[in-house]
Amino acid sequence: MSNSKYTYGDLPDDLITKPYLPLSRHAWRLYQTLGYEAFMEEILPRMETDIIYDMMKLRLDESIFTARDVLDGAIKHPDKRLAWMMFPPVIPLRADLTQGTMKLLYGDSLDMTFFALKDLDQELLFLLNGHMENGIPVDWWLVGPDDEIFERRHIKYGFKLKDAFKHSKDMTKCGFQVMDILRDIRNERTPQWATTPYCVCMVWATGVIGFMVELSMFELVGMIWDGVGAKRAYGLPDHWFAYIPWPSMVRLLLFMNRGEFILRLAGLLSGNRLCINHIEESLLDTIKEMLDGTNFWEEAFINTAKLGFPWPSQTITAEPPNLKKKSAYKKEVFDWKYTKERWLTPEDFEMTFEEITRGLLLNISHKTQPWSVNPKDEIISIGWGREIEVFQDIIL
Repeated sequence: MSNSKYTYGDLPDDLITKPYLPLSRHAWRLYQTLGYEAFMEEILPRMETDIIYDMMKLRLDESIFTARDVLDGAIKHPDKRLAWMMFPPVIPLRADLTQGTMKLLYGDSLDMTFFALKDLDQELLFLLNGHMENGIPVDWWLVGPDDEIFERRHIKYGFKLKDAFKHSKDMTKCGFQVMDILRDIRNERTPQWATTPYCVCMVWATGVIGFMVELSMFELVGMIWDGVGAKRAYGLPDHWFAYIPWPSMVRLLLFMNRGEFILRLAGLLSGNRLCINHIEESLLDTIKEMLDGTNFWEEAFINTAKLGFPWPSQTITAEPPNLKKKSAYKKEVFDWKYTKERWLTPEDFEMTFEEITRGLLLNISHKTQPWSVNPKDEIISIGWGREIEVFQDIIL
């Protein structure tokens, strides 16, 4: 039971994502530390309009440029080089695995539009469309709230695109209802791919926060399972984020239990090697400047790094809170249970927070027993995308 002065009961009942916040270790801790007014009403709206938007642009560009340079042979060591996955652009993907993994998960060709929603007013935040061809990310476009597209009405249902979710109050229904409009927008912007298979990814802004601050790739993969499985596995009213329709291989993976899903997807992303998440320097500078005086920088990034991140073997055996029990909400039993071994911190790599968030690829997997190795001796490479330093000559 929490000793925080900010409790679950203090959250307003009309906050549609209220039941989901305890599912995210990071979002829940930030609310407990900062409170509703600061976190949800002051910080989150600023994150939505100025930071999450820019983050997506930075990451999709790097994903495309890195993939092109690897294919052209312009950069070396793709097996020791991490970049951003295109779908979704919050997950690390080893450059030599990009084409095979993307084709396996999404087929030969795909357009996906991310339909990002604001938690407070349930309106559309932005549209981000990525295109993959033969497993390689090749193009993207982004539409913000000032675009007239947000005012476009659905011919059958009459709602404006920006108000689509409020019409259905259901992620899956909303995704199918907006698909015709979004496909038309896709065809107007990139007519050369008008016959490409198409998918919508519905996501709440609060669902992105954890992905911004978490350092372990294994934890990030677990968070995908949690958000997608919020309805089926945790008994919540809906998904926190969802693909519509589900790509067949993704759907198949999601039938696995949490630990199996993490292992299978981490295998596709990095050969089950632990990746330490990259946070762009320009993004961190913007957050520090824009949210100065809110304590968000210290709580979301510095303190998260001090708390550390689990070894992969701890992540795959972690026990989530049982949110199907009403008593879990009443007593605020939202703790995640991990094995007792101490977590990893930047100090274990003899690095500062800024240094470790350049991104690391480590020769540490789910088979590595915690503290059976010295973490700093297991660094394979430091850096991200096209900017990387290769260290150990390890066959992966």
